[in-house]
Amino acid sequence: MSLPKIQYPIYEAKILSREKPIKFRPFLVKEQKLLMMAVESKNMDTVIDSIKQIINNCALEELDVDSLSMVDVELFFLNLRGRSVGETIDVFFKCKNLVEEQECGMVINVSVDLLKDVTVKNIGTPNKIMFTDKIGVMMKYPTLEFLKIVESEENVSNKMIAMCIDKIFDDDEVYDPKDATPEEVDEFLNSIKEDSYEKLENFVKNAPTIQYNNQHTCIKCGFEHTVKLEGLNDFFT
Repeated sequence: MSLPKIQYPIYEAKILSREKPIKFRPFLVKEQKLLMMAVESKNMDTVIDSIKQIINNCALEELDVDSLSMVDVELFFLNLRGRSVGETIDVFFKCKNLVEEQECGMVINVSVDLLKDVTVKNIGTPNKIMFTDKIGVMMKYPTLEFLKIVESEENVSNKMIAMCIDKIFDDDEVYDPKDATPEEVDEFLNSIKEDSYEKLENFVKNAPTIQYNNQHTCIKCGFEHTVKLEGLNDFFT
């Protein structure tokens, strides 16, 4: 017996690196279960692998998720989650404003529309950084794999910066870091002047990310809170 086939709506998501929107279908039960298990695991490798699998399952065209920048993955996943589970998420926090030396304690519910209230922070960060008149680098935004390093390293490291270097160039030639050993790239980064290295650090720290930034007033004490959410972790954990 042939069972009926369910038809799914088709949506589009716009990401920064492509002019043409990506068509996708919403989550099915299998993707929802995969996402829940990943979040509950608290394991970054599992979370990243699950996000990649869900995107590949739902995108109606072939995508190289490994090569997508983190902000592109965030934008796509935001749209995917919004169209699949619901456009809004509820975020709760406690008001800690002091009223007559006592903490207010009011629990505030913030409802965030994933498709309307979320913007991208730090669009247009310059990706060309010069060390001398002749030598410089072209940077690229971090990919999902970057999260594995961030989880284990507190401060920006050579390894983090190396992941974001697209090309190294001088007057005569363009060099691909993939053709060098990690030790050679590390030696190159250690030879840079401190002010130039800070530019690399700032590029990594200020990579584009999704954000929610709005004011919410406590209905009990009237204190105005600034509520900020940044990155997938803030939105879905």
